[in-house]
Amino acid sequence: MNYFYIYSAGGGAGDWNGVKRVWKTKMPTAFKQNVLLKFGDVYFNHASARNLIKPSNWTGVDNLRQWLAENVNDEEVQTKTDILLDCGTSKIVNYIATQLTAHPDQIIERFDQLVMDQGILEKYAQVVKKSQIKEVVTLDIPNTFKIRTQSQATRTNHFNASHQGQLLKLSASYANDLHKRLGDDAGAVMTTINGSWTPAQVEEYLSLLSYTPTKLAIGGLTGAGSSLIDFINKLNQIVPFYGLQRLHLLGAGGIKSARTIKSVYNGANVSVDNSTPMNRAIDGSTNGKTNSGYFDYETCGLTRINPGTVEGILKLHENADQPLFTQEDMKYVLQQILLHQSGKSSQTTYDARAMLAIHNHDVFRRNAL
Repeated sequence: MNYFYIYSAGGGAGDWNGVKRVWKTKMPTAFKQNVLLKFGDVYFNHASARNLIKPSNWTGVDNLRQWLAENVNDEEVQTKTDILLDCGTSKIVNYIATQLTAHPDQIIERFDQLVMDQGILEKYAQVVKKSQIKEVVTLDIPNTFKIRTQSQATRTNHFNASHQGQLLKLSASYANDLHKRLGDDAGAVMTTINGSWTPAQVEEYLSLLSYTPTKLAIGGLTGAGSSLIDFINKLNQIVPFYGLQRLHLLGAGGIKSARTIKSVYNGANVSVDNSTPMNRAIDGSTNGKTNSGYFDYETCGLTRINPGTVEGILKLHENADQPLFTQEDMKYVLQQILLHQSGKSSQTTYDARAMLAIHNHDVFRRNAL
């Protein structure tokens, strides 16, 4: 199982600026080689904005490989990085539900209207070609499990079983459109399957495609819940994994889910990404009410960082087998995290949070593979 590092520019400017600064010296080669980008993070605004599209990026960025290389100041991205492009369409759903309507039928209608009126599929295909991207996920309308509002409330399950037929048809039409637009580059298409679908719905969706998928991306894995292993087993029967060029798990939902999938199939063509390592590293607030978290290599357990836990974390790190960062490095990181959480944030503390995120990613990578 291969691991794709998620690089985002969709929010948390301080933390992503930290990632940019430490990339060249702290990012391990394994993460530099496999990077997942989200189209929506680059080209769509936050839900609070009046318009969905970021005009400066929409007109000024057409090569995401070059965009990433410039962001992280690393020219090797131009030749040595495999980029997997995710669509990031949850930002469209978020925007509609926040600015326009929360009614599910109208969300679907507005989503399709925005895709067509804004030329999103056309732009998506152009970016893939210009950026020399070899793997790109097809567009879907996600039943997002967490949509954050500006008040930090969350919304879930906009769509239910009654909407699945319409969602399937639109997702298939978007996939067919992308495949056609890419032409000679159509081999890059990773057809999206939703983890909450039934086997019958998967078969219906596949029957609507005008091409035979050679790569699959499974999203919405949290929707499968405790039946994840059954879903993976049944999907393997419908589309045998050994015959695919790539099977990618979009947001594996944690190490446990990755291990569940590995127990069914662990071929060289399987890959996974996960945002939890980054999210837990930057949980800490400057007022100290919330703390960032450290994952340990042995148990994959999460320890929140505060003055009372630092000693224990350092003991865990000292006993780790070949950790990415040295004991001195981690001691420094933890010191900076404590400063950040005591109201003394700075460029240095953001750089330390970036290093913590890289460590957390390494724990996931080593335990998921």
